[in-house]
Amino acid sequence: MNPVNACFISYRHTNDPDAHKFVMAFVRQLNKQLKCWLPGFPVYFDEKGLNVGDQYNEELAYQLCHSACMVLFFSPLHFDPCHPYCALEYHAMLKLEERRLGQAVDDLRNKGLIFPVVFRGENCLPEEIRAKRHYENLDHITVEADFAKRDCQARLKGLAEQIFYRYRALHNAGIFQNEDCGKFRFPDLATIQPWLESVAPMCISPMPGH
Repeated sequence: MNPVNACFISYRHTNDPDAHKFVMAFVRQLNKQLKCWLPGFPVYFDEKGLNVGDQYNEELAYQLCHSACMVLFFSPLHFDPCHPYCALEYHAMLKLEERRLGQAVDDLRNKGLIFPVVFRGENCLPEEIRAKRHYENLDHITVEADFAKRDCQARLKGLAEQIFYRYRALHNAGIFQNEDCGKFRFPDLATIQPWLESVAPMCISPMPGH
């Protein structure tokens, strides 16, 4: 069996190469820190999209289930009703988190498996995340090279350490051996649509005449 992913990176895909450089720089530096804790354990990051013919929902759901935790690289339109994949990933991870932490993993009491990293738009972070989860705020990052600076490296080192502890606890509890990721699926979009519309920073306006 291939190594379980250290983490799954959830981020808002855009067609803007300049914006993409920031998430690439973040993933590169986080991966560098994780190699000190979990050498040989991959980070799942859908950089280029899947291949022609791949079943998109099924493959992403499998990779999420095959990951110890999720790193949510947050920007203001992360939860966008017009682009719902980030919301589907988040709610699928909530389901995994509830199931995994409900199996009496003592080392993870009062711990979560979702790590929000706010790149932009702290005020747009849904209240359920802001109120219940510690999140890392990297709003001070202005250029890609800032991810390699001492302050950011210290924060990413701490994030990598927490990912390692989650991975170790889940592994030692036998959680990964009991997961049938081939059958794991995202929730139906209709079931999360009301939530998505309630947290979206911009409402969907009907086209003129509709």
